[in-house]
Amino acid sequence: MTDAEFFIETATKAADSLGMPLGDIEPVRMLQMYLCLHILLGGDKELMIHWLNTYNKHLGYCPGDHLTDARMVDTLRYLEAMVEN
Repeated sequence: MTDAEFFIETATKAADSLGMPLGDIEPVRMLQMYLCLHILLGGDKELMIHWLNTYNKHLGYCPGDHLTDARMVDTLRYLEAMVEN
């Protein structure tokens, strides 16, 4: 297995654990999001899934609806800022 294959497989497993296919989501962004959510929510997969599928008033949208467009970058910035604080 190549490093690239391993990376995609790992991102696919992260997406699967959140109840979604990796599909067109960039693997690196999926892993970044998963790690941030894991840190912020203590690894509680139900809470992680809930966060993704619930309207976020700070972002102004439901993060799970924007995993393959430009808003994914905004979501990651938001999560990373939360982790840093």
